[in-house]
Amino acid sequence: MTSRPTSSSLPPFVPPMLARPGAPFDSDAHLFEIKWDGTRMLAFVEPDGVRLINRHQAERTVQYPELAPLTELPAGTILDGELVVFADGRPDFGRLLSRDQTCDPFKIQIASRLRPATYVVFDLLYDGYRPLLAQPLSERRQRLCQIVKEFDSPELALSEGIVGTGRALFDEVCQLGLEGLVAKRLASPYRPGRRTKDWIKIKPSTRLTDRTDSHKPR
Repeated sequence: MTSRPTSSSLPPFVPPMLARPGAPFDSDAHLFEIKWDGTRMLAFVEPDGVRLINRHQAERTVQYPELAPLTELPAGTILDGELVVFADGRPDFGRLLSRDQTCDPFKIQIASRLRPATYVVFDLLYDGYRPLLAQPLSERRQRLCQIVKEFDSPELALSEGIVGTGRALFDEVCQLGLEGLVAKRLASPYRPGRRTKDWIKIKPSTRLTDRTDSHKPR
C-alpha cells in the first residue's frame, strides 16, 4: 500500500544508494541491468521546474538544457538514474564528461544540440511527494515504468532489465564491450547513501579496477 504524502515539498537531496562489487550469478530474486557508462544523477521535479543533482550534491541543470522537458513530469517526483551521451548507439563517457564540465552558456547550447544527453532512469524515490524508499524495488519499478511510458519522450529512457539469467546477460554485455551489470534484489528497499549487498555491480575482469572518474559510483 502506497503511503500518503507527508508534505508538499521534496527534500533538497537524497544520497544515492550504492552497489558493492561482485561476480556474475543467476537469480530469480534479482533484476539485472546494464551498468551505463554515464554519470549518476537525481532529478527533482517540482511545480517551478526540475533540478538535476549529481551524487556530490552539485546541481547540473544548467549543463543539460535539452532535458528541460522533464519539467512536464508529475510534480513531487524524484528519479534516480544516469545521464548518458550516446555515439553510434553506444554510451560515450568522454563526450558526457565534456558536457558535464562545460560552463560557458554558448558552448552549453551548442553541445546540447551536437551531443545531447539522455536521462536513463532506473529507480523512483518519490511519487506525488510520497516517499517510496521503504517499498521494494519491484513496486518502485512498476510505477517508474508507468511514468516513463506516459511521458513518452526521447529525453527520458528506462533502464531495462531481466530477472534470472544474469550470467548470460553478463556474457552479452562483455561481448558488446559495455561497462558491466548491476544486480538488484527485487525485494530490497532504497537505502540512501548506503553500499549494501542488495545492489551488486559486476564488471568484466579487465575493468575490475575502478576508473579514476569520481562521477560514477553506483
